[in-house]
Amino acid sequence: MSSGLPSLRGLAALDALARHKRQGPAAEALRISRSALSHRIADLETELGVQLVSRIGRISVLTDDGIALLAAMGDAMEKIEAAVAPLQRRLRQIRLSTVNTLAANWLLPRLPCFQHAHPGIEIAVLTTQRIVDLDAEDLDCAIRHGSGGWPGVEATLLFRETLVPAAAPGLPLQPSSAWPLIHARTRFRDWGRWWRASGRKGAAPEDGMAVENRAQALEAALAGAGVVLTDARYLDAHLASGRLRVLGPTIELDTGFYLVRSKATRNARNMDALAHWLIGEGKAGPQAGWPRI
Repeated sequence: MSSGLPSLRGLAALDALARHKRQGPAAEALRISRSALSHRIADLETELGVQLVSRIGRISVLTDDGIALLAAMGDAMEKIEAAVAPLQRRLRQIRLSTVNTLAANWLLPRLPCFQHAHPGIEIAVLTTQRIVDLDAEDLDCAIRHGSGGWPGVEATLLFRETLVPAAAPGLPLQPSSAWPLIHARTRFRDWGRWWRASGRKGAAPEDGMAVENRAQALEAALAGAGVVLTDARYLDAHLASGRLRVLGPTIELDTGFYLVRSKATRNARNMDALAHWLIGEGKAGPQAGWPRI
């Protein structure tokens, strides 16, 4: 008989069997096979040198020694399970950081498909505009905008950034020089880039509505305030619902959105599954048939 503490896995198996009476339900509660449950209890009996379980037909009954052991344990197993549960959940969970506009208009509408295919993986999406430190902030990955090549992390291109003008159907069609533009301060160069690349004469109008970021610009366009310039992938749901229409060609930029992950991932298998799915979604592109220059 061992002089150390008995196996926690064996004690958990015995406790589950005491609560469920039958091996099948007990094994299911622990998410193991019936054979694994029997082996864990048998190993515990060998370790302690006593018989803990006897069988009466299909019912498993604890012996006096088994009852005494669980009684001495009291609620220790419940306390251990309560302490371990958050750690197990964190291992199943992937914490992903990205910007609000991409989360709301590209990532979140697609996530149910991933979760249907991977029900055991929980995705926690956190949004922020600032650069994050994956290790210091307990994050597994991020989707970030830029040119890649960031030190200390693995960065995989999901898709190149695009710019396309769109507006609500109620906005009267006018020559582009008379469009009521919506300017996002965080993207103040975008209208100039698109204007030149699409062959418009002169400079892009500087008047119109000014908002802080792309998310606000898109909301303003949906409300009919003017023409928004945004990534083509952000418009799929709004075009499908008829809330927005495209007013000009799509241009592609040198920058893109990258999946950034730490080189030391705690749940590599889950992270690999998410990465594979995100890369596939990025390659799918926006709605087909859009004019592109």
